[in-house]
Amino acid sequence: MMEKCCLLISANESYQMAEKDLEIFTGVKVSHSTLQRLVKRQEFELPTSKQGVQEITLDGGKVSVCNETKGEGCCWKDYKAICA
Repeated sequence: MMEKCCLLISANESYQMAEKDLEIFTGVKVSHSTLQRLVKRQEFELPTSKQGVQEITLDGGKVSVCNETKGEGCCWKDYKAICA
């Protein structure tokens, strides 16, 4: 049951947040790296579809952008990517 909880909470948020929430919910501390290893060792069935793809989704996140000028630090920028 604990493994099922770890997988479910890891699927719904980042491993770092899952680590914190899991400890709050169960009182058991499981590190984010352990949660990631647990997910990676699972063998999930690939979904099958009887129809072709009709929509494409959008993804986004953050990327570190460094300046060419020496001594100036990097900054984080938002990005969005669409593949149609």
